[in-house]
Formats: sequence, structure tokens, C-alpha cells
Amino acid sequence: MATPNTKPESTFVEAPASWNTRYVTREGFTCQITIRGESGKDLLEKAGIALSYLLEHGYTPERSHQRHHGRNNNKSQRDGRICPIHQCQMKRFEKDGNAWFSHKTDDGNWCRGNPKGS
Repeated sequence: MATPNTKPESTFVEAPASWNTRYVTREGFTCQITIRGESGKDLLEKAGIALSYLLEHGYTPERSHQRHHGRNNNKSQRDGRICPIHQCQMKRFEKDGNAWFSHKTDDGNWCRGNPKGS
């Protein structure tokens, strides 16, 4: 038991690094995800995987800052994705019931925004 001159022992340890992002589901719900890591490198790897997953499954970034400041308000810009690697507009493609976003790079290859290239 703690006495008036001592602090109680804390067993809660916060992760050294965390990352938050907000996204919108295909149904229009705004959600937030928090990822924690043991280091900046660990966190960035986890964030890259999370971003790839969200993009591949049709989730869109919440752009409330841009929306509130009058940028990217036309439909084609809102419906597109921004590549997390190249910071450029991606285009939606569909085939055989599957949908994905990608863009051509300067060297002529296609990028889906996946940091690991898969």
C-alpha cells in the first residue's frame, strides 16, 4: 500500500512509438486505427502494411483537412487514392470482381502503393 510520501507502482508501459490514421470504409464510415511499435523502424513497417491493406480493400483516406480547406473537392479527386510511396494520384481498376488502385511510375512499371513491392 502506498504511503502519502510514495507513489504507487505503475505496471502500464506505453509503446515508444505510435501512428494513427483515419480512413473511410466503402460504406462511408469514418474509422481510426492506431498502431504501436518498439521503434520508429518497426512502426513504419507496420504502418506500410496497414496502408497497403486498407488501400487493397477499398478504404479511402479521410481528407477532412483538405475538405475543410476547400481542396480536392471534385468527385474524381475524392474517389482516387494517393500513393503512400510516390505521393501521386492512383487510379481504380476492376477485373473479374476484384478492385485495386495503381499508377504508372516514371520507369513505366505499375505501383500499387505497397512499400514492399508485393
